[in-house]
Amino acid sequence: MPAEHAVELRDGWEPLVREWARRIGEPVASEDGALYLEARAGGPTGPRLTVDVSRAAGSLVVAVTDGTLISPDRLAPTAAAAIAWNSREVTPTAILGDVRSEAPLLSAVLALPLAAHLTATGFASTLDALLEAAVRLLRECHDLGFVLRSTDDLTTRE
Repeated sequence: MPAEHAVELRDGWEPLVREWARRIGEPVASEDGALYLEARAGGPTGPRLTVDVSRAAGSLVVAVTDGTLISPDRLAPTAAAAIAWNSREVTPTAILGDVRSEAPLLSAVLALPLAAHLTATGFASTLDALLEAAVRLLRECHDLGFVLRSTDDLTTRE
């Protein structure tokens, strides 16, 4: 079996994203130099996540979110949960914010250097692992965002 060719992310990230999306059976859309798609973490029964991939400041930035906007009353506890995550996990990074919305969006973000070289299999493994970690990050930060509020608020949570 021939060895896979490693591709530099600087010029090869778009085909790698498209190949990964093809492997998981999801269509890719593009907007303003970014690629994005919907994906299920852990297979067809996993949670549906939005994956946004773009270049920024010498890095390939992969942001994963479940699309939940953080309401003002949950912002401080969710930010505290994100800080707690970031203090003990190296990657992905918990980020609160979204330039397209007034309400912040919680995302799991991974930055890869554009000078890195990855095979299609290596890139797919990296993104698959990111999805799994993103599920943990999003669940933990959303859950802790509720726990840190008063217990009266928990009765309204579905």
